[in-house]
This record gives sequence, C-alpha cells and structure tokens, in this order.
Amino acid sequence: MHPSDSACPLAQLPQELLDYIIGDLPSPQDISNLSQSCKALHIKTIERLYNHISLTWKASDTTRPLTVDSQHAAQSLRPNLLLQTILAKPRYAQSITHLKLQSTGFRGYWSTWGVLPRRRKPLVKRKPDAAKDWTTEKQRLAMDAVHGVRLGRQRDGHADAFTVSHQSWYDAVLMYDLDATIALLICTCSNLASLHLGFHIGDDVVFIPRLLWSLPSIEGTKQFPRCGNLRKITLGYTRIIDEDEEESDMWSRIDWLHPHLDWKGYWAFFWCPIIQTIEMNLMDEVAHEGFQMMEFPPLCSKLTTLRLYESSVTPNTLAKLLSYSPALKTLDYEYWTTHEDSLDCGSLNAAFDVVKSTLEHLRFVSQMKSPTVYEDSLVSGMCSFHDFPVLSSLQLPPAVLLGCRPFSAPRLEESIPSSMKKLCFTDDFFGDAWGAEELTSVLNDFVEGDWGASAPQLQQIYVAIDREWLGEAEDDCLRKLCEENGLKYEL
Repeated sequence: MHPSDSACPLAQLPQELLDYIIGDLPSPQDISNLSQSCKALHIKTIERLYNHISLTWKASDTTRPLTVDSQHAAQSLRPNLLLQTILAKPRYAQSITHLKLQSTGFRGYWSTWGVLPRRRKPLVKRKPDAAKDWTTEKQRLAMDAVHGVRLGRQRDGHADAFTVSHQSWYDAVLMYDLDATIALLICTCSNLASLHLGFHIGDDVVFIPRLLWSLPSIEGTKQFPRCGNLRKITLGYTRIIDEDEEESDMWSRIDWLHPHLDWKGYWAFFWCPIIQTIEMNLMDEVAHEGFQMMEFPPLCSKLTTLRLYESSVTPNTLAKLLSYSPALKTLDYEYWTTHEDSLDCGSLNAAFDVVKSTLEHLRFVSQMKSPTVYEDSLVSGMCSFHDFPVLSSLQLPPAVLLGCRPFSAPRLEESIPSSMKKLCFTDDFFGDAWGAEELTSVLNDFVEGDWGASAPQLQQIYVAIDREWLGEAEDDCLRKLCEENGLKYEL
C-alpha cells in the first residue's frame, strides 16, 4: 500500500474546509473525539478544541469561595489539571482565547455571620499530599513558568521570584491553591481575549492582584503585556440575587460579600490596554481607594461596555470612572444603597453627561434598602437626556426621569432625545410615587401627542414586568393606543 493511501483523507483537506467541518460539530466532546482519531487531525483541531475553556468546581459553603473542601476536591482540582496540561503542551495555552472559571456552592457562607473570610493556612497543612500528583518534569515546568513571570517581593535588595506576601507561588501551585493556579493561567495564556472569574477577589487572595499590578509599566503608564489581548473581563458573582429569595436575604449577601473585596484585584483590569467590556460587582469603597492609590489614570480608550451589577458605586465615583472611558456606548449601572441614603439625580445626570456624546444604551436601577413608604427625601431632582445625541435605548425608573411628583412632572418628550428607539420604565425603590394611574397618564399624553416630532425613531415602549404597575384594563388600553400610533408596546 502506498503511504499516501493510508493517510486520513479528512486531514488532507485545506484548513479552511476543515475549520468549517469542525465548527459544525455539535459539542466539544465531538471535537475531542475527532482530535484523538489520528495525529494529523489532532494537530489541526487543537486550536478549536482549546479555544473556549469553561471549568466549574464545588467550593466550600462555610469558607471563602476559593477554598478547596475535601468532599469536592476532585472537582476543585480541574483548573490545576488544565494548568498541568498547558505547561506540558505550551502551544495549547496559545490557543485559549476564552477562559471561564466558576466556583459554585457558596450559598451558605455569607449568612454565617460568625465565619470570617478565610485566612491562609500553611499549604502543607491544608493539602499535604497534593504535590505528589506532580511528576518531576511537571514540577520543573511549573517552576520555569513561575520564574519566567519574574514576580516577587524585594527582600534585602534581591527579588524573590517565587514569593508573594510571604508565600511561595511555586509551592502554592503544587499544592493546588486555586488563587495561585489561576494567576499562573492568566499569564500563561497570553492570547486571552475573554476572562470570566466567577468568584470575588477577596482580601485573602494575593497572587492574582499582585500578578496584575507587578507587571512592568509601558511608557510610564500601567499596562499589562501578558493581558495585552484581553477585551472582556467578567469578575465576581455578577448576578448574586435569585428571584425566589426574600429581599432581606439579598441584602445579607450584599452586606456580607462586598466588604471583603480587594480593590487591587478589581481595579487592575481597568488598565488592560485594549479592554472593551467590563462586568463586575464593584463597591464604592473599592473604586474610591483605587482612585486614591492610582499613580496613573487608566487607559480605557477602547472600553465600550461597562456593567456594574449590584454595586454601591455612587454617582460621583461613577463620574470619575466614566471620565476615563471616552468611547463608552453601553452602561448598565445598578446602584445599591441603604434606606438612610438618598439619590441625587443632579449628581447622577452629571455622571451620565460625561459620556453623553457616545452613550447609546443606558440601563439604571437603584435598589434602596427596604423603603416601606414613599419619602420625598429618597430621591431629589430628575435626569434629562434630551441633548444626548446618539442615545437609542433607555431603561430606568420613572422617578429618575420625571421626578417624584407626578403632578408637576415634565412632559416625557422633553426628557428623551430625538434618537430614542426603545424606552423602558423599570421598577423603582423610591416608594409609591408612580402608580398605575400616574404612569398611564404620562404614557397616554405622550403617545396621543405629537411624539413623532420629538422622537421620530422611537419603535418600542416597555414597562417593567417585575412589578404590577398596570392592571389588565390599563395594559390593554396602552397596547391598543401604541398600535394605533405606530408603536410596539410590551409589558
């Protein structure tokens, strides 16, 4: 038999056709099976196989989310198995562009008020037999990788490339410390474009923040060469709240989780040179300390999408942050605050004004802590978007757009821009200033009036579905009115 007759015909196809075939496979397991069929196909499929990596493990319910518990140790070691693989096959690391690492099972610990955040114990006590799973060759590769980052603290004039906050990074990797493992993954996968770390970088995590802040500066500014391709970062439990939980439980989580965030770990990602999308649970204290400590302002000229979920970032702090985001198009801003605080719409409008020339999509939600009755002091003033030239999608409470006094509220067309395409009124937490009658009256006046002259591009009007603002009669009336006037109405 001629040697060419024994070769796999599929492997001889042009790479473009093979990419099309691989892309049509229904699951990653199918791609893995194909890659194991022969060496030629393994080489051709490896980039697609390792392009998107998503790992989930079980964390302890009674300690910090990064802690490995004995019951779920096998799951928790999955990030370390990935690290061992790419250390042995460095070309695999170059194929990884999307990395998602998610810990689960953290539900119970924030409600256990007697439990403090995990403080690091000597790793040999926590997992004494972990290092035996590493072969001598893998140990050497791990040491070379850690040494290659040249990260360490200065001690007696000499840099220790293996020590961070009095702990050996190399030993931590061998002992399956997830913080150390993930830090090494970040700097090893140099082509990362999307990074999702589904846990909080708390005050007990030392390797990831130190890694980011210790990388060399470029031209006098903080930029990260090993994160040079990072375009999207999702950090923290961006959606903590479950719909079936009581509001008191929601605030217990917020009050318990947020104080333990490390500003260095969160703040550093704003300095990634081409970052385009940032999603995180950012606290005002974290952001404020970042502003206080930063030596150089962040370079966010590429940032187009910013989503701050369940955050306590105040409007004044947000204004500072947006001043470094001149290209921002999408802002999703949730402001969580206690009932003792009030929302100053003047400060809020000033923050939005910073990016009004580029902002296209805005969602704002203010979560007040259990206001039981309407209080004038909960919100002051109102926001106007009339002179936002490209704003096309707006989602916010009526109290923010029209104030808390419906009888003296401005006409809707006076507060929205001519570029508006979609308008949504969401639930507010400022009491009951806007009930069904008041909201229906405003929408009726707007739709029955000459709305086409003030907002000629408007296509849809929404009303939040998480609060029964409108009864069936009001809903049917508005739906019919919108349809008669060329608008799509959704509840």
